[in-house]
Amino acid sequence: MALTLVLGPRRSGKSPIAEALAREPGAPVVVLAPLTVTDAEMAARVAAHQAARPAAWATVERIDVVGALRAAPPGATILMDSLGTWMSEVLWRAGALEDGADGAAAAAELRAAARAFAAVARERPGATIVVAEEAGWGPVPPSAATRLWLDVLGDTAQTLGEAADRALLVVAGRVVELP
Repeated sequence: MALTLVLGPRRSGKSPIAEALAREPGAPVVVLAPLTVTDAEMAARVAAHQAARPAAWATVERIDVVGALRAAPPGATILMDSLGTWMSEVLWRAGALEDGADGAAAAAELRAAARAFAAVARERPGATIVVAEEAGWGPVPPSAATRLWLDVLGDTAQTLGEAADRALLVVAGRVVELP
């Protein structure tokens, strides 16, 4: 059906915008949260996001985002929050964020999974909304792990953007519709 990409920098307001979009169709909403909570600060962030959402919304914590999309109830609106969190999780689990690590295999896996996710999202009978960090507007970072994350984020965001029916950029809580 429809794939919408909601891009923005950190704390830009992209999640509340995406949540408002998820309410629009009036369908059941499933929040796909592709992360593992590893500390108290992350737990607090997750709790704050959950508290801001309607109680009727289901949450699925799953790293296999393509499988989660395929397993979603037909016609449900899927809200994946977020692309960057999913990528961090996959790279972390693969050891690609360690000093001196070769993240090429994990990066290739993420790029392929993004293509599969886009294809499934376009075919499924329900709206799919993906929140994605828009990062890398500054200097090239000194860390190889950060450069890898930024490169893969850019590649996967482009993949989803090409497949998306709609792409929005959120800056300071303001939305710009991208052509």
